[in-house]
Amino acid sequence: MTNHAEEMMSALQLGQVDQAKKAFELALKEDSDDLLFSLAEDLYAMGFVDESKRAYKQLLKKHPEEDQLKSALAELAIEEDHLEEAQEYLAQISKESAAYLQSLLVKADLYQQEGLQESAEYALKKARQIAPEEPVVAFALAEFYFSTGEYHKAIGLYRNLLLVGERRMAKVDVAARIGTAYAAVGNVENAIAYLEQIKPLDMTIDTKFQLAFLYQEQKQIDQAISLYEDILDQDPHYTSVYPLLGRAQEEDQNQKAALQTYQTGLSYDQTNVVLYRLTANLAFLQGDDALAESCYKKALDLDNEDLTTIAALADFYLAKHDYDQTIQVILAALEKDLVDPKFNWDLARAYHAKDEDDQAKKYFEAAKEDYPADPDFLHDLADWYHERGQQKLEKETLQQVVDLVPDDMDLASRLADLEEAFDV
Repeated sequence: MTNHAEEMMSALQLGQVDQAKKAFELALKEDSDDLLFSLAEDLYAMGFVDESKRAYKQLLKKHPEEDQLKSALAELAIEEDHLEEAQEYLAQISKESAAYLQSLLVKADLYQQEGLQESAEYALKKARQIAPEEPVVAFALAEFYFSTGEYHKAIGLYRNLLLVGERRMAKVDVAARIGTAYAAVGNVENAIAYLEQIKPLDMTIDTKFQLAFLYQEQKQIDQAISLYEDILDQDPHYTSVYPLLGRAQEEDQNQKAALQTYQTGLSYDQTNVVLYRLTANLAFLQGDDALAESCYKKALDLDNEDLTTIAALADFYLAKHDYDQTIQVILAALEKDLVDPKFNWDLARAYHAKDEDDQAKKYFEAAKEDYPADPDFLHDLADWYHERGQQKLEKETLQQVVDLVPDDMDLASRLADLEEAFDV
């Protein structure tokens, strides 16, 4: 008996495309129906949709009563976004057919493609009523709930699959799905517990990233760093890792390593505004002002409306006592209707330092609305009142600060001196 199907699969595995094509044509002509059906399934699994469709259609022409073939062709039609064609195949499968269960799963996929979520859920629930113990059906319903964000429903179904020994289905690690679902609902401990069940060799790079992120959220910094570094060893172009690894290293009090991480990330992705900003922030803390300013400006060259970077650059200039640049950066942002609450406070401090009292007063008054209970701002405001000789306002403001920070003995003593002066 001929077996050109096997010849084709062997040729594909060896990368012999022309030989595989020849074997496929011979399989269509000479192989048995069973061999051709198995070949169609294998080709679809490998992504050879056109060849799989040809094989199924040939079989259907020979066996028009075989609903399993119609269901398979409907699935292929959905894959190619030929939704009307898929509907036509599915409409031919009756409730009495042995292929009806499979057709419901395909129909649910079709409904999802059309955005008919309620119809998709109905089809899957109907399939579950017909075959309540069938893992494939439970998995399909779990995947539906997972895709629609109904994670609690998905978790229950996935956990039941694990209990009956179904760990991997349709190339999906069920434990990984449960971990991801738990993470989505904020149950980090359970998420980690399930993701840790995956053997390192079986863990995808995306799953490693998720687990590392969860470790970092739980302040398990050593585990997070180790896993982030493992990801970058595997793929240094996975640039989402660099900002998180750097922050983890900063939390681990290793600023030198963090700065190197940010700069390495920029060598792979020079369009990453966040990496430029993080590099600038850390360079400034380490006293490398030139690198800090350069990176802030490069970030703004990429996105001149990135408010976080604008605010950071303004703070940088303010800290360097470059008050003109501070004012220029903030006013340019305000002209573009880019507003950050700290802008008023920074402008007040900059104008105060420049002895431009009218402008300083304007922005201190504006900042009072943004920071009515911020001890640091109120401290600055009290100093402003003190310098202007407005002792009553200074006293009222200091009282607010002391109420907020009762353990600050210096402020309490300053307030007491003021109160004594008022008594006199």
